[in-house]
Amino acid sequence: MEKKVTKKFYSLSALNLITALALGWGVVMDTLVLVAILIALVMNHTILVKIISELAASLTSENANAKHSLKRVLGLMFAKMMLLGTILVLAYFYNQAMVPKVMVLMIFQLIIQVVSIKNNY
Repeated sequence: MEKKVTKKFYSLSALNLITALALGWGVVMDTLVLVAILIALVMNHTILVKIISELAASLTSENANAKHSLKRVLGLMFAKMMLLGTILVLAYFYNQAMVPKVMVLMIFQLIIQVVSIKNNY
C-alpha cells in the first residue's frame, strides 16, 4: 500500500487557515508570515509521508537499492529538520512575540496530521 497525502489532510489544513488568520490579529504582515508557516508545515507533512514510503522501500529492497533508499531517507530527514528549523528561526527573527503563535499553529497542524494518518493507515 502506497503512502500518500490525502485530500482530507489538505482540506483540514485549509481549515487551519482560520487559525492563522485569528492568530494574526488583523496585522497583515503577521498573518502572511503565519500563512507561510502553515504552508511550510503542510510541506513538512508531505516530506514525512515521503520518508515513510522510502523507509518501507529500503526495508523491502536489497543491497544497492536499499543503500540508495536509505540515503534518500536521510536526505529527506535533513530537509524536514531544516524546514522546521527555518520556520522557528523565521518566526523568532521576524517577531519574538510570534513564537507562541507559531507553536499553537504547529500543535493544531500536528493534530490534523495525526487524524489524517490515523484514518488512512
